[in-house]
Amino acid sequence: MRDVKAFSVVDIVKTTLAVYFNNLPAFLPLSLIVLAPTFLIVLLPESSSFNDPPVLPDPDADPVAAYEAMFPYYIVIVREGLVGMLCGFLLHAALAYGVVRHLRGAHAGFVASLVQFAGYAVAVLAVAVIVTMATSIGFLMLIVPGVWLTMVLWVALPALVVERSGLRAIARSAELTRGFRFPIFGLALILVAAQVVVGGAADWIVTAVLSDAFLSWCAMQFVVVVMSGIYATAVAVTYHDLRILKEGADTRSVATVLE
Repeated sequence: MRDVKAFSVVDIVKTTLAVYFNNLPAFLPLSLIVLAPTFLIVLLPESSSFNDPPVLPDPDADPVAAYEAMFPYYIVIVREGLVGMLCGFLLHAALAYGVVRHLRGAHAGFVASLVQFAGYAVAVLAVAVIVTMATSIGFLMLIVPGVWLTMVLWVALPALVVERSGLRAIARSAELTRGFRFPIFGLALILVAAQVVVGGAADWIVTAVLSDAFLSWCAMQFVVVVMSGIYATAVAVTYHDLRILKEGADTRSVATVLE
């Protein structure tokens, strides 16, 4: 069982990697299922960033025509981005059960994790939509409010699944993260930086090895699935540690509700 004495970003990162890769047979297929809409919205519609990328005229020669050509593409990017954010938050809930079970020395396989997630699908979807819209609006308001809301709502989805708290999970996240938002911000920066670095390296390798556009896209999406799973695992580990630090609960009592 995990013993928590202080909030340590380095320790959370190390624990996250250990938990994720120890549970890869369960977490990877679960991530594929939860993130499936992000793939479908790119592949199925005729107008998507993959199926119908814009052919831009020279902006210097005709800036109005260039803007008109880009506008539909911006709509597509926003649509795909919102679906991606929503599914990312859903993944926070989907992996929370398995992460907390692992941290208390138990095991949660793919089926058990999927059943736990599906059992609260309506509440999870409602909270995920609220978190997605709140953070999106926050980032549109000169970024800083979006960053702050991300920290405030950091553990809302794990709190919902573990505590079965419904919409109260939003207030619960605000309560648990209070006093720890700057360290959580540092953790978020590390996770985002890792995604950028790994994504960039993977793109370079895939471009060098694969010439087929669809196969290259599939390879990159696999990288996205893995990195999203690691991010979601880190969120659940953070929730677990905050519960222990703020409420004096031991690892077993944190997960008792999951029995």
